[in-house]
Amino acid sequence: RDGQMAFYNQGSRPAYLSSIQPIGFKERKVDHDVVHGNFTGQAVSYLSEIRPEDFNAPRALWEKVWDEDAKQRFIKNISGHMSTVTEEEILKRQIAIFREVSEDLASRLEKATGVKGYEGISNMHFNGSHNGMTKDSKVANANGLKKPAHFGGHNGAPTAAHQTAVSAH
Repeated sequence: RDGQMAFYNQGSRPAYLSSIQPIGFKERKVDHDVVHGNFTGQAVSYLSEIRPEDFNAPRALWEKVWDEDAKQRFIKNISGHMSTVTEEEILKRQIAIFREVSEDLASRLEKATGVKGYEGISNMHFNGSHNGMTKDSKVANANGLKKPAHFGGHNGAPTAAHQTAVSAH
């Protein structure tokens, strides 16, 4: 958004999808994945969905890789950055995300920040990502968008059927 030729760069708007200054997305009239897929090899244009497996690697890092000293340094680092946040709601939501990684991690952050986070992300709505960890249709879809009809359980990754079709060409 910046650089010498950026004349219309949205001013001071954050360079990410902010819940403080949400962007309104219009529902697409055309399914770009179907129409444009012929040119891009069926790449899915909107892959973002938060799913339980997204937390496996960070959980393994916290539980199996880091020793106690590394965990303490991480908590000090993250809570130090969190101390600059003025909106308690942001802290509650971030701790809820860390809670999906580890209850121990979230509890330590709560102690360090003095803020009690949410119990997890299953009741949270996100800008820019579908919440695949909820059963509540009101918070499941990013920015009020509908999930594309072809958005399946594979989170955008190629399926065996797709690989067979590609190989046949």
